Amino acid sequence: MTFLERFMVGMTLLFSLAIAPLSVMSMPYTQSGPALAIIPPWADRKATLAQAGLTEISPGRAPFGVLVQPDPSIDLATVRENGVWALLDGTLIAAICGVKNA
Repeated sequence: MTFLERFMVGMTLLFSLAIAPLSVMSMPYTQSGPALAIIPPWADRKATLAQAGLTEISPGRAPFGVLVQPDPSIDLATVRENGVWALLDGTLIAAICGVKNA
């Protein structure tokens, strides 16, 4: 395999790894059921969630993500203004993680 072929394979892998998270982040939250709130790890989790009107429902937490139950009437713009980077559909995230019937 020549250098150019290896380079093209490497660039293809790099772009596909970059596009996958972006495609998940671009999926709109359907405003039904649980959601994954992406917040900065340096922010006060409880205060950020309270200001955004979100209720934490998970016993554990990842560095950037918290499983929450949003109020169905929540305004997504208000959530983002209060420090939540993104609100992702919980059933989509569960399906990606291999959870069936979520």
